[in-house]
Amino acid sequence: MNADDLHRLTTAELQQRAFASARRRHDWRFFLDLFRHTPAAARADSLDPDIAEIGVAIDDLVAMWRQLTEGQWGEAEPLARARFIDYLGESGDGEQTAE
Repeated sequence: MNADDLHRLTTAELQQRAFASARRRHDWRFFLDLFRHTPAAARADSLDPDIAEIGVAIDDLVAMWRQLTEGQWGEAEPLARARFIDYLGESGDGEQTAE
């Protein structure tokens, strides 16, 4: 799937593909970086800059994001879309569909 194909996907589809790729690769940095750039991160009292060092699981990061945002990107959606497209292009996982 090329960049034009990825741009045609909905944010939810991009998120599903990027999250699945990052989970498979155990790429907690992707989730942490993505979460830190959302409005919800500013409201998260428990977001510690060294969160990865204490062994927080990727699923815990995703659950935290869902809880704080109710699964919506809000004003951060353009940034999230761009990050998903970049990540899928970098990882070569544009074809992956399972979350």
